[in-house]
Amino acid sequence: MAVVCLSAYVIGIGGATAAAIRAGESWRRRKAPAPSLDAQAAGEVRLEAPTLPPVARRLRLAGWIAFVPALALGVFANPTYLWLAPVVVVLTVALNGFYFASMQGLGEPLVLARDGFRTGTGKSERSVRWIHVTDLTGARLGAFSGMRMSEKGEWQDPTLRPNVIFYRLNRALVVQRKSVWQRLTGLSYFDGVIRNAFGVPTDQLLHAMRERRRLAIEAEGPLARPAR
Repeated sequence: MAVVCLSAYVIGIGGATAAAIRAGESWRRRKAPAPSLDAQAAGEVRLEAPTLPPVARRLRLAGWIAFVPALALGVFANPTYLWLAPVVVVLTVALNGFYFASMQGLGEPLVLARDGFRTGTGKSERSVRWIHVTDLTGARLGAFSGMRMSEKGEWQDPTLRPNVIFYRLNRALVVQRKSVWQRLTGLSYFDGVIRNAFGVPTDQLLHAMRERRRLAIEAEGPLARPAR
């Protein structure tokens, strides 16, 4: 049983990792003009990002379901096989490291419009209006670490390359339901995160989103301005 669960974990997470690497490489080799982030431009701006195919997502889910029983059975259920526990631990730690590293280059499509932005596709698509956004913050998220991006006038870490944008909504106007996973991963103050895998600098994307938010608030009039 331990071998079966471990095999399902390796196939699921390993397959998702390989699919993520391939998706990232295919996206980087594509020939497409750089999108314009001009907030004054008419129409919508769609930013594409590499994503996992549906088959890889199902493999990933099956792998994470098998992870806990594979680790527990490999470490505790077979004491007569002394080699099994260290092999399982080393394999899961190494494969998890490769998995989280490969996931850093994936994201979801982002559409910037005059009245708001949309993330995701299909059933996972989420629409947010600019006038409901109270805070936009850039940050650097690694596999096991995170750091907020320096603002204008602050000291800039030359080694820091932000790769995500956090946003917070006006909770007096928007009812935001968070999953257990979102709360466990630290999304308590912020209501969502946009992983920047679009091929544009995060500071430029953050500036464009803040500028669109400013223009939308000014267009709505004084009642839409946040209280001071």
